[in-house]
Amino acid sequence: MPALSTILRSTVFQRVLVSSGVFVALTLAAIWAIGLVLLWQIDRAERAEIARLLTEAREFYLVEGRDALVDELRREGTEPLWSEDDIFVLLEEEETIVVLRDPEFEPVAGFPGLYAGETLEETALDHPEIDDPLLAQSVELFDGSVLTVGRFIPEQIYEIWRFLVSGSAALVVIVLPLSLVTGYFLSRGVFRRLETLSTAAEAVATGQMSARAPLTGTGDEFDRLAAGVNQMLDRLEALTRNIEAVSVGVAHDLKTPLSNIQGRLELIRRDVADPDAVVEHLDLAEARLAGLVRVFDAMLRLGEIEAGRRRSAFAPVDLSALAQDMVDSYAPVFDDADKRLDAAILPGLTVEGDRELLTQLIANLFDNALEHSRDAARVHIAAMSVDGGVRLEIGDDGPGIPPNLRARVFERFFRGEASRTTPGNGLGLALVKAIADLHGAGIELLQNRPGAVFVLNFKPLVGPYKTV
Repeated sequence: MPALSTILRSTVFQRVLVSSGVFVALTLAAIWAIGLVLLWQIDRAERAEIARLLTEAREFYLVEGRDALVDELRREGTEPLWSEDDIFVLLEEEETIVVLRDPEFEPVAGFPGLYAGETLEETALDHPEIDDPLLAQSVELFDGSVLTVGRFIPEQIYEIWRFLVSGSAALVVIVLPLSLVTGYFLSRGVFRRLETLSTAAEAVATGQMSARAPLTGTGDEFDRLAAGVNQMLDRLEALTRNIEAVSVGVAHDLKTPLSNIQGRLELIRRDVADPDAVVEHLDLAEARLAGLVRVFDAMLRLGEIEAGRRRSAFAPVDLSALAQDMVDSYAPVFDDADKRLDAAILPGLTVEGDRELLTQLIANLFDNALEHSRDAARVHIAAMSVDGGVRLEIGDDGPGIPPNLRARVFERFFRGEASRTTPGNGLGLALVKAIADLHGAGIELLQNRPGAVFVLNFKPLVGPYKTV
C-alpha cells in the first residue's frame, strides 16, 4: 500500500481537493447570491409598503381631517392610544404600527412608543418587553402634526440569514472533510491499479519479457491502459526476439563468408607465385564479398521499407502489366529449372504503391518458389479483383512449409534447415512482408493448401487515384 505522504502528493488527491474547494466556493456563491437577492426583495417590499401607507395616510388626513384619521387608527374596543399589550398581537401578526402626534409632538393616536426620523431607518419601540427591530419613517402633515409608520422586520429575513450562515458552515465542515476522505481512497485505488502497471514494467526491465499487466475485465480506462501497455510489451518482446534472431543470423551469415575470405587470403599468400591460382582465389573472395554486400543491402532496404520512407513515392501501378512482365522475365528461368510457371492475370488491375518495391516483392516470391519447391513443380501466379480491391496469389504445389515453421517464415534470417546449407540469407520473405505491410496489403500463408501459397489483398483505390 502506498505511503500516506505519497497519496497526499498525488495528482488525484490534489485534484479532488481542488474540485471540492471549487464546488464549495461555487455553491456558497450561489446560495449567498440567491439569499441576498431574496433579502433585497423583502426589504424593498417592506420599504415600498411603508411609503405607500404614509402616502395614503397623508391623503386621508388632508381630505378627512385629523379626527377621521384618529378614528381610523383606533383599535376595536380600545382608546385611540394603543396599550403595550396591543403590540404583542401586532408583533405576532406582523402588522403595521403607527403613531399620530399633534403639532406639540404629543401622541393622539397609535402607539406612543414609536419614534422615527423623516428618513426610513431601523429603530426599536419604547416598550419594556419588546426589543425587536423595525423599519419606521415619520412624515409631517400640513398642520404640523407628525405621522410615524413602522413595520417589524419580517421573520423571513432572519430565517434566510440563519440558513445562509448554517448552510455555509455545513458545506465547509462536511464537504471539505468528506473530500479529504474521498480523495484519499480514490488516490489509493488509482495507485493500486498503477502499481500493477509499474510492477509489469519493472519485471520487463529486469529481463522477464513475458510479464504483463493484469486486466480486471471492467473495460475502464485502466484496463484500456493496461491493454495498451501489454500490446507495447508484446511488440517489445517480438522486437527483442527479432533483434536476437538478427544478431545470430548476421553473425552466422557473416562468419562463413568472412572465414572463407580469410582462407582465400591465406591461399593467395601461399600461391603468390602462381598468377592463375591467385586470380581464382580473388574471384572466389569477390563472390563472397558480393554476397555480404547483398545481405547488408537487403537489411538496409528492409529498414527503409519498415520506416515507411518509400510511401511518399506511391502512385497508381498497373499490377496486371507488372505481374505479366515478371512472368515473361521468369518463364525461361523456370524452364531451365525444370519447373512450370502458370499465370492467370486479370487485365486492368491497378493499385497504389511503389512499382520498384512491388517488382521486388514478386521477384522474391518467384525466387522462393524456384529455390524451395520440388523438382518439376508447378508454380502459379494469379491476380484478380475482389470486393473492389486486388488479390495477388503466388504459390507452388510442393510439400509446403511444416506447420511448426509457418509462423516464423517472415522472420529475418529464418531458414527452415538448421544446417543453413541452402543458398540465401533468410531475408527474402522478410522483405516481402515489409513491402506488403507498407502497401497495406498484408501477406498470408494459406492453410490447407498443397505447397506454399502466399496471398496479398490490396485495398481499393481511393481519392485522386480512384478510377471508374
